[in-house]
Amino acid sequence: MNRRGIRYPAKRILVLDELTLIVAFFVTLAIRYRDTFRYWTTFYDGLYINFLIVLCLVQALVFLGFDKRKKSIFEMDPVENLMSVVKSKVILIVLGLLYLYATQRGEQSSRFVVAGVLVLSIIFGFVARMICRKSYLKNHDLSAEYKTLEVTSDEDAAEVIAKYHQGSYNDVLVHVISEGYDNLLRKLDREGIRTFIGTTALDYQVRSGIISDINGYASIPASVRSERFNLFGINYAVSRTEEAVLHVMRHIKELSGEYICFSNVHTSVMAREDVSYRDVLNGATFVFPDGTPIATLEQKKGYVGAERVAGPDFMEHMFRDTQDGRLSHFFYGASQETLDALKENLLKKYPGIDIRGMYSPPFRALSEEEDRADVNLINGSGADIIWIGLGAPKQEKWMNAHKGEISGVMMGVGAGFDFHAGTIKRAPKWIQKIGLEWLFRLFQDPGRLFKRYFVTNGKFIWYLLTNRK
Repeated sequence: MNRRGIRYPAKRILVLDELTLIVAFFVTLAIRYRDTFRYWTTFYDGLYINFLIVLCLVQALVFLGFDKRKKSIFEMDPVENLMSVVKSKVILIVLGLLYLYATQRGEQSSRFVVAGVLVLSIIFGFVARMICRKSYLKNHDLSAEYKTLEVTSDEDAAEVIAKYHQGSYNDVLVHVISEGYDNLLRKLDREGIRTFIGTTALDYQVRSGIISDINGYASIPASVRSERFNLFGINYAVSRTEEAVLHVMRHIKELSGEYICFSNVHTSVMAREDVSYRDVLNGATFVFPDGTPIATLEQKKGYVGAERVAGPDFMEHMFRDTQDGRLSHFFYGASQETLDALKENLLKKYPGIDIRGMYSPPFRALSEEEDRADVNLINGSGADIIWIGLGAPKQEKWMNAHKGEISGVMMGVGAGFDFHAGTIKRAPKWIQKIGLEWLFRLFQDPGRLFKRYFVTNGKFIWYLLTNRK
């Protein structure tokens, strides 16, 4: 049973896995023995049929011991489904190989057949699962968005119940604002409405992606850790996105006049080749890894909880967490059209967000008078967070040059303005998860990004192989 209260058909998935395994097996045999496949006796001596029977039995055991313990394929996204299929098939083939060598028939079997069964069973299994998932969700009207009604305990119970039924919500999330929430919970319980209670700590509504299991307790980090991961001379912070956002919110006064950078593969190579730019990055309070390869290197180094902290993701989390107006924002950079679209989108998506101002500077070097006027404009707004969207390396150099002059913490987020304005479409979540957002962006703008990604990525790999410093 899951959050929706639905018991998904697990047996159907097992049958699909078995059928796709059998199809993959015979397709592989047909490819390997394509000239003699139609003559049954030319390849059948009991070996492959026995191997197939064993694989089918092992497939059932793997399903019961591995797949069934995970959340249902109907709740997984495509990437999670693919990873689940890959893991289960690898386990299956490894156990199958152990059987072959235990029965001393490993030398008689074709390596091509074993490898082919692995590859084709992954492909066929994944495709079959996706078709089954889509069909089931559509036929049972489960493809609609799962809706949760968020309320505060200060709201009247009758109004909450009316909103719940009128809006066709699936459950209720109560944010505990006052001590009078018991009455609301009792009334929701009597109505049979599934209710969850939000958690508050450090005057912060705890979000997903920040909770850690420490000695059996659900806990959140009080701040970003002090350790740094050094790559190409850049001192990267180790954090998760929501963890970084909470740190900034809690230390907003101490961060005034400082700046924060988000460095990806491209800017890391730039810093590797330009010492002055590297010094600019290291002059920031934090340099977060805005690239899956860098975050992966942090994880391999043993940093538990290290994740990619992308500028656009950081912006989204910060906008969401400050839409109550507790912190204010100023946007400096991009075109006026982008800023207009950005403001419209933010006010629509995050009602209550405090936007103190937006300014699109000229796309040229500024005079001292113009620069001073921009600083006065920003400081005059009284904004807590100054988002800088000038593109790398210009934005990092601008922030470094104005360190201590700006009354607020500066964030260099580059194309984050365009993503949240909707002028550039961002890669779907599943593409982001597998670290291929760069490829998605390359298809969007190949003329500008081809050199950056292929030349820079090649340099990144070369520098890793030769010398990280």
